[in-house]
Amino acid sequence: MDRIVLGGSDGAIEAVAMTAALNGAGLQFGTILIAGFAFAVAGGFSMFFSSYLSTRSEVDLLRIDIQRERMEIETEPEEEKAELEGLLRKEGYNQNEVDVIMGRLVRDKEMWLRAQLKYELRLHIEDLAADPFVRPGSAGIAFFFIALVALVPYASVSAHLSALFLSVALSLAALFALSSRIF
Repeated sequence: MDRIVLGGSDGAIEAVAMTAALNGAGLQFGTILIAGFAFAVAGGFSMFFSSYLSTRSEVDLLRIDIQRERMEIETEPEEEKAELEGLLRKEGYNQNEVDVIMGRLVRDKEMWLRAQLKYELRLHIEDLAADPFVRPGSAGIAFFFIALVALVPYASVSAHLSALFLSVALSLAALFALSSRIF
């Protein structure tokens, strides 16, 4: 959802600014629509690729954290065990529960690693398995469609000032919908 909000809010704000500038320059509505559509397509692709690179970087950092924790479990098991016990107590487990959990975890190092990542770093190995195109795709698609909202008045209203105000109003409504998680 975070990428949808990011892409959509960028699309709304940037499209309003671009169409307002073209409108203020007195360009014909057909020109504004063509430029606006090209802007929405280019912005959607840009949002997709920048989000994809960001997601890839996040996954790379996650892999580094996983390897570091795996190494620490192997080389410093007592310190890691004590650290996880403290984290479990902070989560509200009593000492008997912590002892049972730790007794199970130390027998299965992969499970121990998952617990260490979850409670210490708030990371989940499952995040590595996520499709690398879903979040970036949602950002790009949100940018494109929300940017189109700013163009609607230029296809349906004949007065420059009316089109500008309606474009701003529709884009604000889209931003409100995004912030309210209506989409």
